[in-house]
Amino acid sequence: MTSDVWTDAALTRLQAAGYKTVEVDQSVLPGARAVRRSDFRLTWFLTRLHTFVVFLAVDNASGQDLAAITDLAAEWAKRAKGGLPVGFQNSVAVIPVIVCANADEPARLGALAKPRKRFGMMTFPMLVDPVRLFVATYSRTVAWGIAYIDFLAEQQRLVVGAQDAPVLGTQGGRGLVWLYRAILPLLGLLVVAGVLAYALA
Repeated sequence: MTSDVWTDAALTRLQAAGYKTVEVDQSVLPGARAVRRSDFRLTWFLTRLHTFVVFLAVDNASGQDLAAITDLAAEWAKRAKGGLPVGFQNSVAVIPVIVCANADEPARLGALAKPRKRFGMMTFPMLVDPVRLFVATYSRTVAWGIAYIDFLAEQQRLVVGAQDAPVLGTQGGRGLVWLYRAILPLLGLLVVAGVLAYALA
């Protein structure tokens, strides 16, 4: 399967799930294609999550390429989001999908590595080889994005088109998710109490 055919199929799945096409600044990411969606959930501490999936097909990928594409996609998504600044009751998740049949070992290891923290943003790069059907991405759980992990894992499954894909939260760390779910009702009550106290003050 060629990179273009695979990318078209992934975009079709995402659009069917509610994503909208968004134009990518080609001066920043030449050849990139992207979709986005915006979701608001009470279980996300009353925040809105703007999710961008950015596809870029390259002939060869190195560890430096993966890092550079991830950083550029994050900066572009932050500007393209619009609305309130990142961090003010809204967050941005970026899934840069590097489609490449010739990725070196540092690139594969970089995709598998724990993503670095960014203020109000999360980036979870995916390295996909459509010929060998190989997928590399961080597959454990990150505490600093625990509220969104299951949602973002599902978005990564949509990208790959497989429910058994090695995506976020599939290789351990589920205890953090269960703990979060267990204390969520208490956290919700604390938020409501804080809002009421502020309103009645």
